[in-house]
Amino acid sequence: MKRLITICAVVGMLLVMTAQGTLITPDGTFDVEGVEIAFHKQGSTVTLPDPGDYDWWYGCSPTSAGMMMGYYDVQGYNAQSYDNLVPGGPAEDSTFGGPGPFLANDAIASSGHITDFYGGGYLASGDDVAPPWHSFDSLADFMGTSQDSYTNSNGSTTFYYFTDGSPFTESDAVTYTLTGPSGMYGIGEYIEYAGYDADVLYNQYIDTQGYTYGFTFAQYMAEIDAGRPVMIHVEDHSMYGYGYDSVTNTVLLHDTWTQAQHSMTWGGAYDGLYHYSVTVLEPVPEPATVALLGLGSLFLIRRKRRA
Repeated sequence: MKRLITICAVVGMLLVMTAQGTLITPDGTFDVEGVEIAFHKQGSTVTLPDPGDYDWWYGCSPTSAGMMMGYYDVQGYNAQSYDNLVPGGPAEDSTFGGPGPFLANDAIASSGHITDFYGGGYLASGDDVAPPWHSFDSLADFMGTSQDSYTNSNGSTTFYYFTDGSPFTESDAVTYTLTGPSGMYGIGEYIEYAGYDADVLYNQYIDTQGYTYGFTFAQYMAEIDAGRPVMIHVEDHSMYGYGYDSVTNTVLLHDTWTQAQHSMTWGGAYDGLYHYSVTVLEPVPEPATVALLGLGSLFLIRRKRRA
């Protein structure tokens, strides 16, 4: 029988990273499932085009998810537009350096979220205002970030995993009545709030952790090749994976701490924080549109929004 465990991703706001990545230059396109996707390619190194690089904004997990939203907002996916994932206009390439305000930050953690759930500062608890709260409108809201009702101290988000290493999906969150505290499920809620849906959304331990199952580096490369960034989780921190080096088994990522291309060996450590899992997402058009395409009841188990 599968067992669940809970991991909270928490960012260290004052940590400064200085590692520099490899310069990647444009080198053509790949054709994945009949859809042409522009890539940056140099030898064995591949990255997604123009990935956003966002500064930490009230939680590493919603910030990393925000980079995923920014990517799809600007680049689209599978010949579909997702330009409302960051409402108000095209998502910024970067939120470092100010002066702002940034549309991406509003999508990550809105002013209402900060007022209602972040009164006491980083890692504080017991500081949420009494409900009713603002109408949820940002990733941090739906992901449960910083919310005392889910025992998340300020800046932290909860993710659930099966201890055999198999994927923990949205359907599993429903089955185990974990839709409220699940950060992964909240990403799906935000996508629905923005007017779209998720065909694939799950957390999974990686294969180097010694479990029966596990998400592999080959699967990670396949996600990038298909035009889909991946959330990378290390101990107490979440990051945005947007590329790889197939020879060195290296993940190329943005870390939410400094504006640069960073890297980490698959299953290794980033600044001493060991890599243990991923969150995988594939967006699709809104359910009403998909139903018209003949997929009917595929989305009947989807989200009930929190507020």
